[in-house]
Parts: sequence; C-alpha cells; structure tokens
Amino acid sequence: MAGRTEPKATASPPRAPRPTGKPIARKSRPAVSKGKAKVIAKKMAFHAPPVVKSPGRRTTPPEVMQIPFDVLDFRRAYSASPIDRMVVIRTGIPATSVNKVAKRFNITQEELMARLGMSKSTISRKAKEGGRLTPEQSERLVGMAKLVGQVEAIIEESGDPETSGEFNAAAWLEDWLSHPNPALGNVLPSTYLDTHEGREVLSRLIAQMQSGAYA
Repeated sequence: MAGRTEPKATASPPRAPRPTGKPIARKSRPAVSKGKAKVIAKKMAFHAPPVVKSPGRRTTPPEVMQIPFDVLDFRRAYSASPIDRMVVIRTGIPATSVNKVAKRFNITQEELMARLGMSKSTISRKAKEGGRLTPEQSERLVGMAKLVGQVEAIIEESGDPETSGEFNAAAWLEDWLSHPNPALGNVLPSTYLDTHEGREVLSRLIAQMQSGAYA
C-alpha cells in the first residue's frame, strides 16, 4: 500500500556468555606479617570482655581455705552459724576424721559408717589417699557432731562446773543411741542418724530431756 512504511527490526539483547566450567579466580588477600599479627592479637586481648567466674565454682584448694571449725570440736559444730557449717560441708571433711570421731564415741569406724550410711570401702580408700568426704557424707558427720555439741551445751548451761568437767557428752550420747527409745516406738535412736530429718528428730528429743536428764 502506498505511503505505508515497514517496521524496523529491533536488535535482540546480547546473550550472557556460557559458563566454561572454570572457576572464577578470586583476588587473594595480602599476607599479614608476624609482627602485625602480634599487634592485632594484643589489641583484641585488650578489648576482650573480662572472664566472669561462676560463684559456685571453688577456685581455692581446701588446704588454703579458712575452715570455720574442725568436726571434732563438737561444741563449735553445734553453735556455729548455718553458713559456717555449709562451708565445712561443701569443702569436705577429711576422710581420716571418720575414724577420729568413732574413737570419741568408743565405737569402731565400721560401726559409725554403718550408722551414717557410708560405704566402708569408699571411706577407707579416701582415708588412705588423703582425700575428703563428699558434701553428703560430710553433712552426716557434721550432723552427728552437732548432737554431741547440743548435749555439751546443755551441760554448760546447767551451771554445775563439776558436772561439766566430768561429763563425757559423746559417751552419754553413744549409750542413749544404743538403747531402744519409747518415744521412737522402742526403736534404736542410732537408726535415725543416716538422714537429716532423722537427726532433727533426735535433736528435739534431746532438747525435751534437758530438765534433770544428766544428773
């Protein structure tokens, strides 16, 4: 048709080059000299946050720590604050103290361990190695020491110096533990020593017997 112009063909966009399968080379970073690396390490250490130690983690060995009292000091074990007793328990009482406490009661170490529910082989091994009791074992030994200290405190409060000087609280407690008690259904009080609640029951009974019990 006259006067009609044909549309011009548009050029197609260029195609992306096909991958050749060769990896694209990356520019390598310049190597850091040893001297510069040390400087960077010092700066990082300087700006590093302080290390916070867990409050429950013991960092000081038991030999260096200040132990509030010795478990053989029965009176102190009874009158000490709960915090001091907790420190002794968590630190761990030397395993050799089990035999020393048994001698104060005039009983064998095996008998004392049986009362407190301790393993004979474990305690003997720890004693030979110079080790310490676990917190659970230490708590039982401290609990027994508290009972003797309670009896000693009652005698001291009685105001009789002659009785206080001659009275053997550990021997008295041993005799009391070894006889059936009517308040416990004629059960031996010594069978209550292996639990915290059982020792609390014995402590209350001793407190109830305070009046005229040691004449």
